[in-house]
This record gives sequence, structure tokens and C-alpha cells, in this order.
Amino acid sequence: MTDGFVRLYRRGWSPQQVRRRVDSLAAAGMVLEHPRTGRITALSGVWETMGEQVELDRDELLAAMAGLTDAQFTFQYWMRDDEDADVVCTLSRVGPDVVVEDYDLDGFGGPIARTGQNTVIRPLLAEFRATGLSAVGLVVDRWGPSRETDLDDIVTGGPSRVTVTPELLVLRPDVAQRHPELPPPVPFAGFRAFDTDGILVLAPRRPHRAPQ
Repeated sequence: MTDGFVRLYRRGWSPQQVRRRVDSLAAAGMVLEHPRTGRITALSGVWETMGEQVELDRDELLAAMAGLTDAQFTFQYWMRDDEDADVVCTLSRVGPDVVVEDYDLDGFGGPIARTGQNTVIRPLLAEFRATGLSAVGLVVDRWGPSRETDLDDIVTGGPSRVTVTPELLVLRPDVAQRHPELPPPVPFAGFRAFDTDGILVLAPRRPHRAPQ
């Protein structure tokens, strides 16, 4: 078990971009439909039924993703080749124009076995690169200790300091300059990347589709 996660930050969240994201992840093996049952499920955010599966059809789920308000929306992706492997994704907004896609790494390997986690991290690195000018930042934390840090504020250029550094933190150049507490970065897709675990070796050399 792990509390690890990957967070993609972007602007330009629209029905068109939602469909592109879902279709692109499906091409990489992360699908909305359970591989055996075909069910598409969100997870309840209502207190009385918190975390319970709520079955939706594809159009309903896409509409809920695109119509994101101040409330979070949580649903499940499934790994096409493993019907027991789900990736819980929580969407939320940071301010009026930035959306955070938070992908849970729970169940994808412990501190030694990174292989399972990499099956999720690899396509999400590709998604970040393909987001192009709409990208804002990226975080990969394999085990979750940085979860208590205000990463949303850091990535979007707020005053918070980085007190716990995740394995990969990708910031805009102007934001990276505000954090002398971090080690020297390397360039990545026009951003500055603080990569303490060699995660960037999983990234494709080129975007796998036209920028969004």
C-alpha cells in the first residue's frame, strides 16, 4: 500500500480537452470501463456514502469531468490488462482557471517494487508533455510524504515553501526561481524539473500527440 500520487496542473479545461485526455489515456491502457464488467464508476463525495461507487455512463462521466465546479469530482480509471488495478482520479480547481488532476498510486507497488507505479507514471508524463502551453506543473510523489505540503500553492506560484520535496516536481521557470530551497533543476518540456528519483527517464522524447 502507498499514499503516492501524480498531479497534473493545467489550464484550458473544457469538454474537448476532457475527451482528448480520456481518449489518450485509453490508448495508453488506462480506460474508464472496467475490463471485465464494462462499468464506469465515480466515487461518492457525499458524507453518508463517501467512497462508494456510483455507476455512470460514459457521457455522464465526461460531463461531470468537464463541468467541474468548486467541488471535487472523483472517479476510477482501470488498467486494461489488469481488471483488479484501478487508478482513482480526483479533479479539483485551484483558483478560477487551473485544474488539478490527482492520480492515486495506491496498490501499484511498495518502496522497492516501482514497476507497477511506472505503468501509471509513464503515460501521465506523456500527458503532461502533450498538454503543451496549457500545462502549469507536475508532481510525482511515490510514497506520499509531500501530501501535507501545499503543493497547489507552490505549483501555481504562491508563497509556500517546499518543506518536503517529492520525487519529481516540475515548475514553470519563473516559479522555480522562487524556490532556492530546492536543488538545481534540469530542463523538461520548457519547465524546470527537480527529479530526485530519475523519473524523467520514463518520459517520451516527444509528445505523443498534438499539444492541447
